[in-house]
Amino acid sequence: MRYGRYGTSHWLLRLGLGATFLWIGIDIIRHPSTWLGYLPESLPFGLARETALQINGVVDAALGVLFIINRFPRSTALLATLHLAGILIFYGIDAVTIRDVGLFGMALALLFWPQHGYRKRWWQKMFRRKPKYEEYEE
Repeated sequence: MRYGRYGTSHWLLRLGLGATFLWIGIDIIRHPSTWLGYLPESLPFGLARETALQINGVVDAALGVLFIINRFPRSTALLATLHLAGILIFYGIDAVTIRDVGLFGMALALLFWPQHGYRKRWWQKMFRRKPKYEEYEE
């Protein structure tokens, strides 16, 4: 997939964000006791804190891998953006979560990165404006 003349910037941004997500996901899975203090005492749906932490670690690692291998880049960026927005909204901003603001900005940049030469979806083809051809009289 081409990303215009800023291909190197896109590649570096994607790998940096992917490495961060992968590293955090693996660390959450390997050392859950370190991360348990960052979760609120009560979680929605009666979910146990340990279970929520494991789910979060797996999601973070999966997002990291998807960013690194460049599979489903827009969907991955959307999921990362929603994930980080949820952290910022529900947990708030303090000395630790301030890094999430930077990650959130990186995910937004990848989400709205212009794509050049993309293929039109079926619905874009269906609703495109068709030229009117007039018959010429000689």
